[in-house]
Amino acid sequence: MKTHYKINTVLLAVTVLVLLTSGLAHADNIYVSCYGSGTIVKLDSSGNKSDFASGLNHPEGLVFDKSGNLYVANWSGGTIVKINSSGTKSTFASGLPAYLEGLAFDKNGNLYSTSYEDPTINKFDSSGNKSDFAIGLMDQEGLAFDSSGNLYVAGWGAGWIMKYDSSGNGDFFGYNDAVGLAFDRSGNLYAANYGNGNIEKFDSSGNESTFASGLDHPYGLAFDSSGYLYVTSGFSGTIMKFDSKGNSSVFASGLNVPAYITTEIPEPCTLLLLGLGAAVITKKR
Repeated sequence: MKTHYKINTVLLAVTVLVLLTSGLAHADNIYVSCYGSGTIVKLDSSGNKSDFASGLNHPEGLVFDKSGNLYVANWSGGTIVKINSSGTKSTFASGLPAYLEGLAFDKNGNLYSTSYEDPTINKFDSSGNKSDFAIGLMDQEGLAFDSSGNLYVAGWGAGWIMKYDSSGNGDFFGYNDAVGLAFDRSGNLYAANYGNGNIEKFDSSGNESTFASGLDHPYGLAFDSSGYLYVTSGFSGTIMKFDSKGNSSVFASGLNVPAYITTEIPEPCTLLLLGLGAAVITKKR
């Protein structure tokens, strides 16, 4: 019995290791909202495009929940649409201010949204019930949460980035004419400066440096699980890909006004459960 138990312990460790390694090596699918065509385009690791969803009303902000459903902010019409993994659409929330922009989930599964012409940051529970999280400033765009649960909001046109704690108390974080925001794995915040064509990097204290420059009106930002940064440009219809040193390449082109971008990353906890299941089956034999 002891020998049999040790063998299954080894199998458990190997199974989990293989699954986690596969997950880390997994090439994330990239999703981008195309404002011009009303579509969500899905791209594989080579930049090959396919339409994931269509018939949207000038889509902007994008974010996945933990169950793999994609949420989309309709810039026109004031609705947030939920799209399941098969591409089936349903209305998650309606009657919202026009010019919806950023979307982000907190660690408890609540969804947050901004509008370019409304100072309110809205918060939604899993059923779509809405409440006011904070009254911010006008010109609100992209959203991003840090690992401590603080919410960062870009204010394009106003030239600021605000930081809000979990209670909705806000504080100025930095000057930047940004649209998209994204955190890397080290906790640095990246901002797409639409005005000057730069990608700026902020450490946790708000110290700013230029990560990349010379972009054509950068808009949306997203990191994949390997640490590559993807940046959209609506003017040129492209997505640029950056490594950690700021070296760039064209990831995709020919998109119809690409706006926000997000990645679909496998959940490590799911992979761990699969490993445990495989080990249990082996032990019962």
